[in-house]
Amino acid sequence: MTPDEDKQLRLLGDALLIVREWENLTGRPDSSQPVPGSELAEDDRRTHPYQVSHAVRAAMMAAVDHLGCLRDSMFEWSGSDRVTARIHIYGQFALVRGALENASRAVWMLELDDRDERILRRLQLEWSEVRAQEQVRDAIGPPGRSMPDRLDDLTVLIQPTGIDPDEIRSGASYATMVKAAGAHLAADGSRQVVIWRMCSALSHGDFRGTLGYTDRQVLAEISPGVALAKVTGSVPLLTAGSLDAIDTMKVALRLYGRRTM
Repeated sequence: MTPDEDKQLRLLGDALLIVREWENLTGRPDSSQPVPGSELAEDDRRTHPYQVSHAVRAAMMAAVDHLGCLRDSMFEWSGSDRVTARIHIYGQFALVRGALENASRAVWMLELDDRDERILRRLQLEWSEVRAQEQVRDAIGPPGRSMPDRLDDLTVLIQPTGIDPDEIRSGASYATMVKAAGAHLAADGSRQVVIWRMCSALSHGDFRGTLGYTDRQVLAEISPGVALAKVTGSVPLLTAGSLDAIDTMKVALRLYGRRTM
């Protein structure tokens, strides 16, 4: 490990300390209910039974859970002043990806001051999730309610906004959510999307991702253009992605706090 990598891991270890506080917070969902009369309370009334606050808290809990797993997989305390860091090639990047996606999803649902647009985003997520769930149901049975019937339920909720109900079916991708949330951290969120894509490639074990986004030490050249190399996880990518996920969670919590009061 290089001195720079050691410095980055120390920085990441310090940043992950806040996750314990978040674990305690998300473990008490009754303590963070929207205050009656707040923006989010009205959002919830308008989207019942698909409350915005429920979906936001689920996303934040998932982000925190991923970050907690990342912390526990990376750092092992063997004494009050001794910590062992373990870097994986693939698995930890799946955790970073999950944390960044879920924190971004929470921000995406909360960021707009336009209530009608917040309602639309919540219903778009509901449609996307129920469509995915029905695909599972189709595979294992028995069949559930028809998708047209489910869309009718959501259409009733979107009608008061005047938004075209067809918009419900054009939900945002995670790339869009990550970019939107990233814009709260930097100029336009493009950097966060790049990091998310790199972590996604490693999460899937992509061959090109392994070649492009890991650290490698060439041990020997087997033949022209073919080498034997030792591959290790990228500390800079792991650190950058984790810090982005943590910072995105902070944005989500600030927005949630503002809209629940």
